[in-house]
Amino acid sequence: MENNPLIPVAYHEAGRVMFAYLAGYTCDSMELAGGGSKLNSGHDIALVQAVFSGNPLSVPADQINRTVEVAKKLMSIECAGTCARLFYENGGSIPGELDLDIPAQNFKNIEKIQAYLQKAVLDHPDDFIMQTIVSIFKKLKDPSTWNGVQLLATKILAEETNSLTRFYIEDTLMLAGINVRRAASMASAPTFSVGVTEDETPRPATQQAKAAPVAPQPKASTIDLDSITPLYVMQRDFLKRIKKDWRDNELDEAIAYINDLHKKYGDN
Repeated sequence: MENNPLIPVAYHEAGRVMFAYLAGYTCDSMELAGGGSKLNSGHDIALVQAVFSGNPLSVPADQINRTVEVAKKLMSIECAGTCARLFYENGGSIPGELDLDIPAQNFKNIEKIQAYLQKAVLDHPDDFIMQTIVSIFKKLKDPSTWNGVQLLATKILAEETNSLTRFYIEDTLMLAGINVRRAASMASAPTFSVGVTEDETPRPATQQAKAAPVAPQPKASTIDLDSITPLYVMQRDFLKRIKKDWRDNELDEAIAYINDLHKKYGDN
């Protein structure tokens, strides 16, 4: 596993997906090849389009402030992949020197976002990109954030297809204690790709569907983060493939039973 060349890519994508959820967005699919991760920005898709167009004049005056917020979210997402990969390669700590090797397409998008902000915001700081990077590293130091990135990376590497659907993405994030319900309640909308091999421009905005009523969801259970291991994630995944409607406590009891059997009988 340690020599797997896809490990850095997995952490790169996991970082982007994690920060997309922290921004209130979702991810319809995550993959380590092809188009990369397909993020869903919900009602913000038209504003995402405006940011990448680089023209603040294309946005109604009453939407400028909102578009600036969206641009800052996109900046975090674009920078998060490289930061997560470096954080992993540095043993789960912030590198002493921030010598960032940002993929070319990510760098192009970062430049587009920065250019938009400089046009839309008076006295927008020239070092905003570095400010964002420093902020991301600080968030990665939070155990729940980094645990979520690690679990996502481990999960996607364990899949033969090196891809995850939204169900498994959100199930994994909930294991890390991340509340995905607020983002998940947003209306479905066109996705935009932010993978390592992503398209140079976002997909064109289309008419958005009206939000469907969302049934109340139970709160995620409190989980001991130290007990969540790659084996635990794979055990949950295996059990959910057999029976999709497990409750969290039922899954934990089933996994505990399996582990007890292994301790009792070992390899016999």
